[in-house]
Amino acid sequence: MRRLLELREMIKVESLQLPRPLQHRLLEILETARPWQIPPQPLPEMSRGELIRAIRWRLGTIPLAGAQAAAEFIARHRIRRRPPSSAR
Repeated sequence: MRRLLELREMIKVESLQLPRPLQHRLLEILETARPWQIPPQPLPEMSRGELIRAIRWRLGTIPLAGAQAAAEFIARHRIRRRPPSSAR
């Protein structure tokens, strides 16, 4: 349970850094990971704020396997930050 909560929090935070098209893809991953028996519906176009709200809402409904798939997607697309330059 702890791992699921950690992954959900990481996804929530890191999803803010993704470009909008990748946020849409992340939302699709989360939608397919939900444990419902019905096939996922196509996602409509959304604003950035709507995408973030939808991602956060779906995070509360996915099992560990879905959280791991979403975390792997984020890890592949994470923006590489430059290490701080050393002070001279």
